[in-house]
Amino acid sequence: MPFSRFKQMPGEKRERLMTVAAQEFAAHGFEAASLNRILEGAHIGKSSAYYYFEDKADLFSTVVEYCVDRLQLADSGPDVSTLTVETFWGMLAELHSRPLLRARQEPWLFAAARAVERLTPEALEREPLASLAQRMMANMGAVIKRGQELGLVRSDLPDELLFDWFRAIDGASDNWLLAHIDQLDQATIVQVSRQTIAALQRALEPPASID
Repeated sequence: MPFSRFKQMPGEKRERLMTVAAQEFAAHGFEAASLNRILEGAHIGKSSAYYYFEDKADLFSTVVEYCVDRLQLADSGPDVSTLTVETFWGMLAELHSRPLLRARQEPWLFAAARAVERLTPEALEREPLASLAQRMMANMGAVIKRGQELGLVRSDLPDELLFDWFRAIDGASDNWLLAHIDQLDQATIVQVSRQTIAALQRALEPPASID
């Protein structure tokens, strides 16, 4: 977390820093992002940066939280535990498309939030990155767990494998959508989101019983 004095940074200056940093992390990920490029683009000196943030990891964590807030990811739908057999897959399709639709004009918001998934094992050993990744991935685990409780997600394979399948299919779709988002209308984004969830459903649904 940034030092408390970050809240006293002038609003316009703070917004510029978050925007420039989000664009840098979206384009290059955490490791390859240049702190110097961020500070130069935000017109902030390095000494001033360390007045507000402990290090680059602290800045990254703050930027991801900023993007999550802008995309309203934390308030994008009902509690997973309330999903039913009838609403489970349909709600997932809606939740998948919402942040992308919100990010159509500023796709770097979504790309920066997803940069957490590109953190290396070495980076994930550091705080606040470890806690950030754990929070970001917890929702996916909760979805899989709820699907299993409803009998919609298979439980005959390790949860870790199901989690990796989920990330692979979802990530491939997100990458394609982000790469083409400036060419896509709202209807196409929604269609691709629905197809993504349909692919997840086919991959994760329990195997048919054999008589």
